[in-house]
Amino acid sequence: MTVQVILDYLLIWDLVESTNLQPNTPDHFLWKWTADHIFTTASAYRAFFIGQHSIAGAKILWKARAPGKCKFFGWLAIHDRCWTAERRKRRNLQQDDTCVLCCQDSETISHLLVGCFFSRQVWYKILLRANWHAVTPHQPYVDFADWWQAGRKRFNKVDRRCFDSLAILTFWIIWKERNQRTFDHVAHSVEEVVSRAFEEALAWVQAGFSSLTPFLSRCGFQNLAHFGRYHGRTLVAV
Repeated sequence: MTVQVILDYLLIWDLVESTNLQPNTPDHFLWKWTADHIFTTASAYRAFFIGQHSIAGAKILWKARAPGKCKFFGWLAIHDRCWTAERRKRRNLQQDDTCVLCCQDSETISHLLVGCFFSRQVWYKILLRANWHAVTPHQPYVDFADWWQAGRKRFNKVDRRCFDSLAILTFWIIWKERNQRTFDHVAHSVEEVVSRAFEEALAWVQAGFSSLTPFLSRCGFQNLAHFGRYHGRTLVAV
C-alpha cells in the first residue's frame, strides 16, 4: 500500500460515495470518449493523445523525402534531444557551451542550424544558387523549426517538397561539420561545406530522392551529362 495507491483509493471513495447500487439492475458500461457512450476504436486511439501538444515541424518532417538517418536526426533536433554543447553543459558533462562553428554564442540546436553566423552563410550560399536566398535565416536567435515552417510557405507545392528535403539535407551537413570540429578537430570553410552539400544532394538524387531535382536544376544542373561532368558521377534517372 503505497501513498499513491491510498490516494487513488480515497479519490474513488469520493466518486462513488453518493452512488446507490440497485441489486436487480444489471451493470451497463459507458464509454466516456464518445457522445453516445459507445466504444469505437477511433475514439480509443484519439484518447491516447489527449493532453499532448503538437511539436513544430513534426508533420513536415514526417512527410519530407530524405534518408532515414537524416530524418531521425531531424526528429531528435525538433525534440531538442541532440547532444549539443549547451545540452551537455546543462547535464554537467562539460564546462563550456560555446558554439564550435562561430565561437560566439551558446551552442543550442537552433543556434547551430540557423542562428550561427557560419550556418547562415552556408544557408545563403546554398539558397543563392537557386535564387531562393530570400528565405535565408537572418535572425541569430530564431527557432529552426519556426523558420522552416515559415520559409516553406513561400514556395509552391512542388518547390515546397524540394525545400523540405533541402532543409533536412542542410541541417544534416551543418551537424556533420559541427561533429568533425568537435571530435576530429577538423574545420572546413563555408565554401567547402557548401560544396559538400551539393555533393550530398547529388547522392540523394542518385539514391532515388528526386524531390531535390528542381533545386539542382535551378542551380544550373540542366541535364544528366552536366551532373556527370561536375562531379565525375553518373546520375541515374529516377
